Order: sequence, then structure tokens, then C-alpha cells
Amino acid sequence: MKKYLAAIVIAILLIGGGGFFAYVHFISGGPWQGTWWGVQDAGVNWSDDHIRNLETVTFTRNDDKTITVEHKVQQGSKEVDGSLSGTGVVDGGRLVVTPKKGGKDVALSYNTMSKTIELPLTNADKSAVTLKVLTSDNNDEMEQIRSDIVQISQKPENKIDTTLSSSKS
Repeated sequence: MKKYLAAIVIAILLIGGGGFFAYVHFISGGPWQGTWWGVQDAGVNWSDDHIRNLETVTFTRNDDKTITVEHKVQQGSKEVDGSLSGTGVVDGGRLVVTPKKGGKDVALSYNTMSKTIELPLTNADKSAVTLKVLTSDNNDEMEQIRSDIVQISQKPENKIDTTLSSSKS
């Protein structure tokens, strides 16, 4: 009798877990909504500063079941449009994005264990850039990173001199 009771309890837990998984990924829209953020580590520059780019990606569901992807990158003191902006379609656990600036489709993948989205962008150490969902708990952390990036870019030794000097021959 105890064997059957244990089997029934396990079956109920599996069914409940499967229902929760279905709710999170299909009914609630899955991970492809809201704003996500992460940091691309570009390494150390000539002035020995740690250079990073803040990546933010906003997913907006459309009525036609596509997803509008808005990718912004904080590079130095400027926030620029990122290469991943476009229109996406859910394909299994991935989001296939057609970039609005043209080029090949890009696939974004969601890791259910770490609850992160892996981008096709790489860090200086060749690892993938990952995003986490933006929440009220980590918004201050993201804004601090943005502030650090802007401060580093404004250091005199990091300014790029675009003037050309002329030489007399």
C-alpha cells in the first residue's frame, strides 16, 4: 500500500510540475517579454581600465504572435541601438530574431536552470554574454554599472583624439 501511495504522490507532483512549466512557458508568454540586461566584458584597454558594455533588451509581444526586440547598448557615454533589434518568432525554446538592419537571423536561447538568456555576443574571454530579467531588486545594480561605464569613458586618457595633425615636408 505504501508503494502505491508513494507512486501516486510522485505522479501528482510530476503532473503539477508539468502544469507549472506549461503555465510559465506557454500561457504566461515565457521569457520573451519585459526588459532583460547584462554586461559584455570587453577586456582592459590601453589605460588599464576595465571596459564593459551594458546590454539591455526589451521584448514586446505583438498581436500577430511575433515579438518586437529592442536592443540598446551603453557604450561609453552613449546609448546606441544594438545589432539584435528586430522582430522575433518563438521556435521551441529559442527566439529567432530577424534584425531590422538586415543580415542573418539570430537565435537567442533561454536557460531554464539559470533563468538567463544567452546572446550571440561574446565577452573578451570568448564566453557568451548572458542577460537576466530586470527587476526592482537589480535595477540599482544595472544603473551603477551604467554610471561606471560613463565615468570610465569620460576620463581624459580614454578620449579618442580624432584630429589629424599635418606635417610639413
